[in-house]
Amino acid sequence: MTSERTVIRAISWRDLFPWLLLLRTVRLAAHPAALAAATLAFWLTIPGWWIGARVFLTAEQRTELSLQNSQLPAGSPQDMLASHLPLAAAEYFPASAGAVAEPYRRLSEPVARLLRIRGSVGEAAYCLWGTLWSLAIWGLAGGFISRLAIVRLATDEPEPLKTSARLALRRYLSYVLAPLYPLLGLLILGLPIALLGLAIRLSPGGGSILVGLLWIFVVLASLPAAWLLGGLLFGWPLMWSAISGERDGDSFEAFSRSFSYVYGQPLRYFFYVVVVLLLGALGLAVVQIAINLILGFAFGMLSWGAGGESVTEIQQLIVLIQAGAELPAERNELLTFGATLFALVSGIVQSTLHGFAYSYLFVTAAGIYLLLRQDVDETEFDEIYLPAEERKPSPPASSTPASTSATTTPPAAAQPVDSPLAPAPSPSSPPPPPPPDAAAPHTGDETGPG
Repeated sequence: MTSERTVIRAISWRDLFPWLLLLRTVRLAAHPAALAAATLAFWLTIPGWWIGARVFLTAEQRTELSLQNSQLPAGSPQDMLASHLPLAAAEYFPASAGAVAEPYRRLSEPVARLLRIRGSVGEAAYCLWGTLWSLAIWGLAGGFISRLAIVRLATDEPEPLKTSARLALRRYLSYVLAPLYPLLGLLILGLPIALLGLAIRLSPGGGSILVGLLWIFVVLASLPAAWLLGGLLFGWPLMWSAISGERDGDSFEAFSRSFSYVYGQPLRYFFYVVVVLLLGALGLAVVQIAINLILGFAFGMLSWGAGGESVTEIQQLIVLIQAGAELPAERNELLTFGATLFALVSGIVQSTLHGFAYSYLFVTAAGIYLLLRQDVDETEFDEIYLPAEERKPSPPASSTPASTSATTTPPAAAQPVDSPLAPAPSPSSPPPPPPPDAAAPHTGDETGPG
């Protein structure tokens, strides 16, 4: 009895641990095209929130929300998403304003603030306006980044930037409408409850009794609302990836897939989120160090010629200008204008840190989408939509000599078996006619009786 030996030549770690795919997301988030698109979208988002604050909020509300140089207040006391995290889960999520989870919180916070109990109508309109403005900006930028990431992660090959941009433009409306489906469902479920609240406003005593009698139905109606709200808050980043990677790429498919994956594999989804948060913290640290080195070298070399005191004064003015603080009364106007130019360029360089964080959000969403799609639907990573111009056409049959000869010459097996070297007779040539004497039959007249 012989024993068979098996020799392991290589180990496919990607098959054993598919989540190792997420290790590539940090490098993809730092791709120049993705970084530029995210940084530009970050800057374009701020004016929309500024306009909404001036239109819908009062001066006191603007001061309370600290809207200077910020889209929404970030911090534990005012950040509703961060304050409502369970204690066991909050230990795994960074809570600082500059953490990797900041882009997710900033884009998701307006939806959570719509349910604020003490919020005014103006604040609700402000959050709704900011949500629509953010969708309009990130619908294109996020779609472009998601397409770049999902193609690179799925096929290990880059896609031309023009192709990704064209696909994002064609599916721009789907990117914008996909998160609005659950929002519309929440609005339909919430309006009847809001109408019941008018009874309490008109008659606090009688209205409370009426609402108390109907409260069981309100709670039952809130069950599907909670399902929609949870799927929206945790699944909206996956919608961009579904639209970018699937053949149809419509908004309803993105809504369906994101909810299916979030509720189909919640523990794996949580594990993937923890992994990308840890990796993103390292990536943000590297980007921050690079920015400090760039600006530190520039100001250090400048001090060699301008002097340390002058450069220090300029740096102090830059800090005041970027913070929107009051400038000193006795100042050099020309120096202040020059420091403003310094602050503008330095702010653009420093904003790449935010651009990396937003780019990382959409890149990691693409990676998590591929993993959850494989877990739930058992779909391979490389099964994504590729336009026709990206597919390499197969060579035509006439380009190879073997195929040409095979179509013009008969096979050798058609020749007679007993004489393989003899040429095959032509079927079109008739046999030669017999001689005239051989054509007549023999009769008995030639040998008659004597």
